[in-house]
Amino acid sequence: MSGEVRHQLRAWWKEERTKWSALSWPQRAGYVWDYYRLWILGAVCAVSLLAYGITHFLYGQRENWFYACFANTYAEIGSGSAFWSDYARYAGYNLDEKNLVFDARVYCDPTREDYGNQYYQFLIAAMDSGTLDAVVLEQDRLRAMGSAGRLMDLEDDRVHSLMETYGDRLIWCVPQEETYGKTEVPIGIDLSGSALVGEGRAYGEDAALGINALAPHPEQTEVFLRYLFEEAAP
Repeated sequence: MSGEVRHQLRAWWKEERTKWSALSWPQRAGYVWDYYRLWILGAVCAVSLLAYGITHFLYGQRENWFYACFANTYAEIGSGSAFWSDYARYAGYNLDEKNLVFDARVYCDPTREDYGNQYYQFLIAAMDSGTLDAVVLEQDRLRAMGSAGRLMDLEDDRVHSLMETYGDRLIWCVPQEETYGKTEVPIGIDLSGSALVGEGRAYGEDAALGINALAPHPEQTEVFLRYLFEEAAP
């Protein structure tokens, strides 16, 4: 930096200090905003973009170990809860590598196909995009989703072992039109007696779990079910 430039900077700084000392605090705030607002706005935008980029890199781009939706409950069982943490430990998931998503913020009634309900729209979008793995709902509402073809037929080779393990807990539905090409289809598992069901827990006795027809990790549902029933065992 040349001597002339240094001299100009010193003169500018001295002038700014003189102006600053003569102003009250409200005047100082107005002065800063009038003369430096573009710099301030630019800095805020830069920090916001940086924060978004970091969050998107850490969470948005990572795959999920398992993504479950717990609809129509006010229980604290979503991501970050004690329930979520305990299951992550049980399943042995490395959460630095992939995400475990438990969404307990959805309230809807699929028996009415309430497309004006933003929660229902969110649930359908997560299913149709192949993001969601499993959903827990009341049995009649789960049957409605199954009848519409949104749940996996449990006779599918990828999850057929559930038919053997939970054969006495199967939830069946009659498909609309020829969705599955069958007259009756197993689309869910009755969760009565599990860690999610019962007095003081997330659901009443009619709760059931279904697997998204487009689930990216259907095999992880078996691990989750095993956890639910082992945790409820005396």
